[in-house]
Amino acid sequence: MNKLEANLVLLSVAFFWGVQYVFFRGLPEGVSTFAFMALTYTIGFLLVAAVFSQELWKITKRVVKQSFLTAMLLFAANTLLTYGSRSLDSTISGFLATSYIIFVPLILLLFKQKATRNNLIGMAVCVAGLMLSTGLGLAGGLTAGALPILAGNAIFAVYLVLVDRVAGNVNPVLLSIGQMGFSALFALAGWAIVQPSTLLRLPADASFWQSVLMVAVFIRAFSTVMQLYAQRYVPAMNASLALSTETIFTLFTAPLLAPLTGASAMPPTLPKVLGCAVLVCGVLISNGSIRLPYKRRKEDFGA
Repeated sequence: MNKLEANLVLLSVAFFWGVQYVFFRGLPEGVSTFAFMALTYTIGFLLVAAVFSQELWKITKRVVKQSFLTAMLLFAANTLLTYGSRSLDSTISGFLATSYIIFVPLILLLFKQKATRNNLIGMAVCVAGLMLSTGLGLAGGLTAGALPILAGNAIFAVYLVLVDRVAGNVNPVLLSIGQMGFSALFALAGWAIVQPSTLLRLPADASFWQSVLMVAVFIRAFSTVMQLYAQRYVPAMNASLALSTETIFTLFTAPLLAPLTGASAMPPTLPKVLGCAVLVCGVLISNGSIRLPYKRRKEDFGA
């Protein structure tokens, strides 16, 4: 797989990430976030383990350790994201959920890894696009639901950088199976503590199970495996910017899918569409598809 193919894979992941907020928004009030996480992670784990059963014998202590560490971060990020998204409009959730592009460069600095000039400019353009899409300064967006999403994205930025450091040395299928397995256990523990009375009493309503299956198959199973595989070929900064295009998919798919789950979704508006266009420009600048004029220093000319 080359970088172009890896970026296309990340775009497919971003598509499914962009769709997921409609299903979060439509969850019944009586179902805890931990219950939903436990169900989706368990189904995702069983599905991937069944498809790649011949790989399971290759699991090592190193894979288990890396799976546990990355699963803790991913589980924390997804729990906060799911919890916050339940109380916000699907499109607002989608825009806020890409805020990890702000945190990734900061995390890279902690690992003493500098972002390139194109990365930093691309990130700044992406941030401008997000602000334009949500309202300058996120006006009206910093609600009780927005804060968990932002916190979750700070954790997810750490996850992206950590995966970037281990992805090349571990089988992405085994790492994804381990992540989902540990995440399912974490969620089951949270469910048993927070809402034990519902462990054997789940909603029979079709829209709920539709949400569970959609997220389990396309977000937990497909997206986890493909993201880990693609990140073997794309640096964390570029990966975060490619994944941030999920907000574009949210903008145009949420109004179409919202009636299926009874969720709300605001229709596309001119600022949101312009913001998405700016975001795409930022991604293209970061990966070098748009070349910026570069003023060479005197010594570069032999002066």
